[in-house]
Amino acid sequence: MVEFLLSLDRYLFLFLNTQFSNPILDFFFVTITEARFWIIPAFLGAAFFIGFQKKKALIVIGLALITVALTDPISARIIKPLAGRLRPCHPDVLLEGGNFLLGLKKSFSFPSSHSMNIFAQATLLSLFYPRKSIWFFIFASIIGFSRIYVGVHYPGDVIFGALFGIIIACGVFYSFRFVLLLKGRRRSGLPEENSLPEK
Repeated sequence: MVEFLLSLDRYLFLFLNTQFSNPILDFFFVTITEARFWIIPAFLGAAFFIGFQKKKALIVIGLALITVALTDPISARIIKPLAGRLRPCHPDVLLEGGNFLLGLKKSFSFPSSHSMNIFAQATLLSLFYPRKSIWFFIFASIIGFSRIYVGVHYPGDVIFGALFGIIIACGVFYSFRFVLLLKGRRRSGLPEENSLPEK
């Protein structure tokens, strides 16, 4: 079963990595897959956002920083070494027929840290701004697909990276809500749930 799923993942990689290949998409995905090309616009957008909704913006940005402080090391330092899966562009397993636009890489593949980080941020922002969630997830999906297109990740790496990111972001958001709930109880003088008298 595991070997079947891995074979399917390799097949899907070759299909998505090569089927749509053309010079325009090559340039687009090589550019957008690198965080340095969109991190500055993101910071500018955050600064603009703070100007309109200072208090809420600072909370969202603070939680976003906490989220990435969890997703990135959990992916790179915990899950990847445990899984030990090599990238399709790794010299030892170079997948024949693949289109490797960023060259060969010797690091681990599973899960995609890019996917984990960006889907976590999309989830967090969607929980605060549900009406705009479609745009957050469209952008996250483009980044996730770019990792397959440029040849550095299998589809499974991206899918599970997205799932892990969503779970962690939900954990951060609802932990924040829980802390607010506890603070609200203390301020109102209501007893906390675990201190209510037994009936």
